[in-house]
Amino acid sequence: MTYTPVRSGFTGPSAKIGGSTDYHIDLKLLESLPVAERVKALDALASQYRSIGREIEFSNPSVAGARWSSEADLADKVDLLNRAAAAHAHSRHPGWQSLDFYVPFKGKSRFDQGAVEGASIFIPGVAGGKVTRGEGDGYGYFSEASDPSGRVLFRVGHGDISRPEEESIVAVSPSGSTPSDQQPKGTETSDEAQRLLETFMGTVLADYVKGRKTPETPKIEDKDKGITRDELKEILALKQMSESETEAKNAEARRLGQFVSALEATKARMAQASAQAMQAFKSPASLV
Repeated sequence: MTYTPVRSGFTGPSAKIGGSTDYHIDLKLLESLPVAERVKALDALASQYRSIGREIEFSNPSVAGARWSSEADLADKVDLLNRAAAAHAHSRHPGWQSLDFYVPFKGKSRFDQGAVEGASIFIPGVAGGKVTRGEGDGYGYFSEASDPSGRVLFRVGHGDISRPEEESIVAVSPSGSTPSDQQPKGTETSDEAQRLLETFMGTVLADYVKGRKTPETPKIEDKDKGITRDELKEILALKQMSESETEAKNAEARRLGQFVSALEATKARMAQASAQAMQAFKSPASLV
């Protein structure tokens, strides 16, 4: 089968995603689907996230910190898939493999500020099938992907309910692409702008925090959440920054806040311009 990632909202804080851990994603794969197909679906998601500078990082105990690599051997990918599913012991659903993960920017930890907040969530769309969206039942904003026969193969949830997609149903063409007539007005431009903005803002904020902000003293339990020895060394080194730099950092933070506000305003203008452009394209007479 061919899988095309379809966006299904954005990561969000616990209060807006069904009450679970902030900014994480829950993906469910039909267990009766051949394991090679499940791996192929994860590879498709990993490729999509890689295109916006992100990586899939698992978070449950025993696999915390492990990242999905499409370049790994099939046997290694199957092993990681099964271990990640087994690590999801707090919530089991017969017939499904459940995976919890984050999508931090490459080179960043899921604990770095700006690395996972507001990240795009994707579900593997099945060629000739459809993606159906909804919200509730402690799963936040979620989507289900079904094949042409109507069998649901994938579910993804814990999206931010305050940032839903415009359409409740999206058809995926037999060629494995999302047809243009199923896209909301202005989607082609606004989605691309959103992804560029997401990549740019996340990288800027994460770099700023990593290079300038004095982090909190690491807690012992953080080691169980996937922080590596090198990351811990980096955190401890940053902790030794002189307190005399505090005022300078605060001033820089204020400037960053102004920059982000200006960037958000630009995003809004881009979205408006995109909508107007699409409307004009659909009504050529308005250009006369």
